[in-house]
Amino acid sequence: MIKTPLKTAESRYDVAIIGAGLIGLSSADALSRRGLKVLVADIANQVMQGTSFCNSGMIHPSQSWPWAQLELSGDARLSAARDVASLAADSAAILKSRAAELGLPQSRRSAGCLQLFRDDQARDKACSGFEAIGIAYERRSAGALFSDRPAVFFQGDASGNSYDYGGALADDLRARGVDIALGQGAALWQEEGRVIGLRLGNRDIAATDVIMAAGMQSARLASWAGLTLPMKRAVGWAVNFARPVLEPSGFDLPAYPVMEVGFCAALTVFEDTVRLSGTIDLPDERGLLSLWGNIAPELMQCLDAPIGAPWRGERPMSLTGKPFIGRSSVPGLWLNTAHGHMGWTLCAGSAELLARMIADGESDERFAAPKI
Repeated sequence: MIKTPLKTAESRYDVAIIGAGLIGLSSADALSRRGLKVLVADIANQVMQGTSFCNSGMIHPSQSWPWAQLELSGDARLSAARDVASLAADSAAILKSRAAELGLPQSRRSAGCLQLFRDDQARDKACSGFEAIGIAYERRSAGALFSDRPAVFFQGDASGNSYDYGGALADDLRARGVDIALGQGAALWQEEGRVIGLRLGNRDIAATDVIMAAGMQSARLASWAGLTLPMKRAVGWAVNFARPVLEPSGFDLPAYPVMEVGFCAALTVFEDTVRLSGTIDLPDERGLLSLWGNIAPELMQCLDAPIGAPWRGERPMSLTGKPFIGRSSVPGLWLNTAHGHMGWTLCAGSAELLARMIADGESDERFAAPKI
C-alpha cells in the first residue's frame, strides 16, 4: 500500500535511507560527506540488527562469483562475477581506510582467507573461475587441523568485526549531524507516482531522494510503490563460542577466516569469540555444528558450550547475481540492496558508487535492477 501524507512534512532531508545495517549506514556516510542532509530509519531499536549483526567477518572479493543456487550460467554468470569483483576490490580499500579513520583497533587476524574444497576436482574448477575474474590465489593443503582438505588461500581478502564497525560508524554519523531514527516502521510517501519521503510512525518526513537499503525487506517495501525486485532469501545460521584462553597443544587457532565452499560455511576467530556461520536454508544450526565437527574435530572439542542462542539471518540474494545499486524505475526511489553474502565486503564501495550517482550525477548501469 502507498502511504499518503497525514499533513505537511515535519522534517525535510536531501536523502532518507530505509535500513540501518552496513549498507544503509555506509550510504549515509558517503552522502553526508558530500554535504547532504541525511536521515537513516530502521524498525529495529538498534543499528546493525539484520544480517549485518552476526556475519562471518570476511571481506572477501574472492567470493564474487554468484552462488550456484541462483541458477545463472554462461556469460551472465561471468559478467556478474566480474562486476562484483571490481566493486569488491574498491570497497575493501575504502573499508580499510574508514576503519582507520574511525579509530578501530588493528586486530590480531592475519590478512587473507582460506577456502576448503571436498576434492581436487572441485578446487581445480573453482580456480578456473578465480582466474577468469582476476582473483589472485595460492593452492594449499588445509593441514591436519582441517582434515588436510584441498584448499585455496587468498592473500587479497581480509576480515574484521562488522558489528563493531557499524556501531562506530553510527556514532560517527550522529556526531556529524546525521539523524538515525530507530524503532519505527517506515512507509514510502508517494504523490503522483513519485516517492517524496517517508512516514515514520505518525510523522511525515519529506526527502528529495529515498534509498531502499533494508535487505530482504526492501522487496516488500518497494512493492508498495509498484516495483518488483527479483530477490530471494538465503537463510544462514551463526553460533558463537568463547575463544579458548589457552590454545590447545598441537595447533594454533587460524588467524584468518576459513570457509567450506560446499556448504558456504565459515569459521572465524575474533578477538574473544570463535564463530561458526553460514550454510544455506538449513532448518536449524545443527547442520553447521555437524559440518565443522567433521572437518575440524580437534578444534571443536576444545570449545565450551555456545554463547547465547543460535542466530538466524536472511541474506538478501539478487537473482541477477549482483546487488541493485542506483535509480529505480520509480521516480525519487533509489536502491542499494540485495548484496547476498557480500554485504560486509561491498558496503563501502556500494555506498560510494550510489553517492556518486545521487550527489555527483554519475551513471553506472552495471548494477541496475531489471525493470519488472
